[in-house]
Amino acid sequence: MKKMFPTCCMFVLVGLFGWNTKLAYSVGAVQDGLVAYWSFDEDTVDIKKEAVDVFGGLVAVVLGDPELAKAADCKVGECILFDGAVDYLLVEEDTQNKINRNWDQITLECWAFINALDDSWNRIISLDDMPANKNVASLYYDDDDNRHNFWVRTPQGNTDAAKDDIKEDIPLEKWLHLTGTYDGSTVHYYINGKLANKYSMKGGPLKKGGLILGIGDRSDGCNCDTIQGYIDEFRIYDRALTAAEVANNFKAEGLAVHPNLGKLSLTWGYIRNLRHR
Repeated sequence: MKKMFPTCCMFVLVGLFGWNTKLAYSVGAVQDGLVAYWSFDEDTVDIKKEAVDVFGGLVAVVLGDPELAKAADCKVGECILFDGAVDYLLVEEDTQNKINRNWDQITLECWAFINALDDSWNRIISLDDMPANKNVASLYYDDDDNRHNFWVRTPQGNTDAAKDDIKEDIPLEKWLHLTGTYDGSTVHYYINGKLANKYSMKGGPLKKGGLILGIGDRSDGCNCDTIQGYIDEFRIYDRALTAAEVANNFKAEGLAVHPNLGKLSLTWGYIRNLRHR
């Protein structure tokens, strides 16, 4: 006689399989080398004051009058809308020295949605030493000269920002996943997970000394390089991500956090635990 599987055990298995399904992780961004991550989700932003880096604890001061855009208008959760005039976020030096230090390698990565062009330079993200302008790692576009790129300049490598750019306007009114990597000798610029540009820049590291971070403008807030559009999911790495890692991050929604834990911005303690494992 064929043995019947006990009904009670069947319920247990079903429950377990259902539980395991819920435990499936969403596609998560790479964490190796991650220094800072601004999700710009609602509960990480006081739009009149600051936006918090949910991974490394850095604080971006809100300047101008940007908007916290609703999730329906953003890529992952909420995001920041900049007016193209005076809005930007500023991340100054902190006691842990995460920004103003030597960067032998670096990756800047974010989602951007550009609403309009304005015949000038526009810095989506810019780690720099303005106004000296000798240390620069910047995702930017320039409508005046119809170009966009990941631009790197170091004291040993005084690059011409125009020389190796993509010679066309940045696409408008669509979400773009932008990633710039620099390994000390080569710059890669990726759009939507695919390599868009590559050039040699044998200038060695960005050097400690006045490096601060501008989000939506250059770091000194000149109100001349501001963007008109949205920024979401901004991350900094202290190494050059590989092409495969960039492609992974293009598909990612936050870090590899269990969906049952809710929005990433509600799980800071969980993320900190991951970092210390």
